Amino acid sequence: MRILSRYFLTSYLKWFAVILCSAIVAIAVIEIMLQFDSVLEHRDGRMQFATRLLLRIPSYYFRDLIPVACFAAAFCSIGLPARAHEITAIKSGGISPAKTAIPLLCAAAILSGCTLLLNESVVLQASRAWSRDQNPAGEASFLQGSFWYQRGNAIYSVQQADREAGVLHGVSVYQLSPQGRLAQILHAERVEVADDHHWRFLDTTSRSFDPGHPAMPAKIELVSESIRDVSTESDLVMLEASARTLSLPKLANYIDAQVRAGRDATRYLALYHTRLSGPITVFLFALLAVPLGFAVGPSRSLTAAALSGVITLAAYYTARSAVEILGAKGFAWAAAGPWVILAVFSVYGIWQLRRLPR
Repeated sequence: MRILSRYFLTSYLKWFAVILCSAIVAIAVIEIMLQFDSVLEHRDGRMQFATRLLLRIPSYYFRDLIPVACFAAAFCSIGLPARAHEITAIKSGGISPAKTAIPLLCAAAILSGCTLLLNESVVLQASRAWSRDQNPAGEASFLQGSFWYQRGNAIYSVQQADREAGVLHGVSVYQLSPQGRLAQILHAERVEVADDHHWRFLDTTSRSFDPGHPAMPAKIELVSESIRDVSTESDLVMLEASARTLSLPKLANYIDAQVRAGRDATRYLALYHTRLSGPITVFLFALLAVPLGFAVGPSRSLTAAALSGVITLAAYYTARSAVEILGAKGFAWAAAGPWVILAVFSVYGIWQLRRLPR
C-alpha cells in the first residue's frame, strides 16, 4: 500500500506542477499577444510590460487557476491508470478505489492550506502592486478601520468608498499648519465627489484650532453643506480605497469598524467569506475529480469523463458567481452562500466516491 500511495501521490504532484506551469505560460503568451502593439510603441515597454505581466497573472488568475489545476491533476493521475487497467489490477488485489485516493486527497488538503497562505501573501501583494500601477497617483493606507491618505498639509480619512456612485462615507480631513500642527478637522458622514474634482461635504462638523495656542479650546461649527476644491487626480485616490486589497485579518477589522459605525457591512462580510472559503475549493475539486477518474475504467473514455468534469466545474462557478453578485448587491444571506455551495458539492463528491465499486 505504501508503494501505491507514493505512486499516486507522486503522479498527482507531477501533473499538478506541469498543468499549473503550462497554464501560466499559456496565459502569459495570450497576454503578450493581446498587448503586443503597446510593447513595441515604447522603448522601455518590454521591461514595463514584463513587470506588469508578473503582477497581472497572480492577481487576476491564481485564485481560480490553482483549483482548476488541482482538478485536472487529480483526474489525470487516476484516469490515465484506470484507462490502462491499472486500477482494475489494484482492485483485484483487494484494495478499494477509495483507499487508493486517500494520499491524493490528503495532498489536496495540504495544497488548500498552502493556497490560503499564497492568496494572503503573493496574490494579495500582487493585487496591491497592480492597483498602484493602474493608479499611479498614490495609495491609501489602512489603519484602525479606515483608509488614510496624505496630500500636502491635508490628511484624509475615509471609512467607506463607493467608486461607482462617487460617494465617500465617514470622511475626516485633518488640515495641518505649515509648521505641521493641527489647524482644522472636518468630518462628514457623506461626501459627494463631482466630476470637476470638487468634494461636496454634507452635514459637516468643523473644529478649528489655533496652532500658536494649542491649549485653547477648539472652535466648533456645524455646516449643512460645504465645497472643497480638489485640484489634482492624486487627491481622488480615496475613491480607490477598497477593502478587496486588505488581508483577511484587516478585512475582519474593517467589517467590525463598519458595524460599530452603524453602516451596512453586508457586502464586505460576503467578500470575507468568499475569500476565506476560496482555498477549500482546491480540496473540493480533487474530491470531485477522483470519481471521474475512476469512471474512465469501464469505458476507457477520457473524453466522456472529462466532459462530465467540465459540466461539474461550470455548475460550481455559475453558482459561486451568482452568490458573489448577490453579495455585492448587499443580500445578507449571501455571506453564507460560499459555504453552502462548498457543502453541496462536497456531499455530491463524497456520494460519487462511495458509489465506486469495491
